[in-house]
Amino acid sequence: MNDHKRLIGFSFAWNGLREVYKTERNFRLHLVAALFVVVAGWWMRLSRWEWIVILLVISFVLLAEMINSALEKLVDHLQPDWHPVAKVVKDVAAGAVLIAAITAVIIGCIIFIPKFIYVY
Repeated sequence: MNDHKRLIGFSFAWNGLREVYKTERNFRLHLVAALFVVVAGWWMRLSRWEWIVILLVISFVLLAEMINSALEKLVDHLQPDWHPVAKVVKDVAAGAVLIAAITAVIIGCIIFIPKFIYVY
């Protein structure tokens, strides 16, 4: 693949990130939570492996939110009127985000609670 095609692909990806940031409130909330976790991790001096886990979990939640947003927009485009199948697709995608977020909270608790107890 030549450099021009790579730049175009990167440009499309960057546009997608900007779009989800501008239009999706939950994505912005997840970013704020991620920033809080990163600051807390820095303050509590996470180990290399703890950082790897935290960064993977943050990515997992943000990716789930982006896929959910893309599916919602696609369903809205293909089925602008309410339809039971469209509702199921949207609900399942939102459920995936919920599972990712709950998993992130549990992993965050496993990593941070012992450190917080040790500090105080």
